[in-house]
Amino acid sequence: MAGGSAPNRIRVLGCVLAVTAYAVSGCSNTSAPSRPSSSPAPTSATATSPQSSVAGPSCGTPIPGRHRYLPSPPAANAILLLGTGPRGIVLGAQANGGICQILPIAQRLQARGYHIAVFDWGTNYATDMTRATRAVLSDGAQRVVLGGFSRGALVGLGIAPRLGRQVAGVISISGGPSANEGFSTIRSLSAYRGPILLVSSKDDPVFPPGTSASIAAAHHGPDTLLVVPGSEHGLDLLDGPYSQRIIAAIDSFLANVL
Repeated sequence: MAGGSAPNRIRVLGCVLAVTAYAVSGCSNTSAPSRPSSSPAPTSATATSPQSSVAGPSCGTPIPGRHRYLPSPPAANAILLLGTGPRGIVLGAQANGGICQILPIAQRLQARGYHIAVFDWGTNYATDMTRATRAVLSDGAQRVVLGGFSRGALVGLGIAPRLGRQVAGVISISGGPSANEGFSTIRSLSAYRGPILLVSSKDDPVFPPGTSASIAAAHHGPDTLLVVPGSEHGLDLLDGPYSQRIIAAIDSFLANVL
């Protein structure tokens, strides 16, 4: 699935700090347009801040403010926690990304007062996101919104029913069924009964036309569906002509459910 260009996303998101921008997921290893990850893969060395002496991933940018890094090893996948407070967000990247791919987006959400968990993908995607959710809840969040882009989107939709009432909602940007990610049907992505936001392009190159609408139709709960013209997938939607509309929808959703 596609990766995102951090500088482009920063320029798009910078003018609407309302972002609940999300690291996108690339769902399976199906044929999708692929952009390189926006920053180097994390290592176990580096950034610290005045409020934190915990080493963080090496993403080529400082990590100011309060943060906590849970490296891998010993865990199966690395997790970075940003910010404090009861309003949690767990962001899953695309298949070709991880912490560094969505760090700029997560930092903007942190600046808006959200408590963020971002993570690298291991080999069990549902377990990876579940671990990140439990980590941010243990770190002080009281309710969380799950989601992300492509892989992060569909895994968030898939695992939300398992995680109980502390899940306040799910944001899916370019999510759809994927056997490789463990959720192969529309039904498996529509079982969560809480609020969901579904965003996609009309001619998404990864999933069949109408996939997001089919998830919304099968979902027994509040949902918001936003389908924009074009063929952008995942993080590319935040570089496209409808980026501000998408950002506004995400921001509104977060304000309502958290």
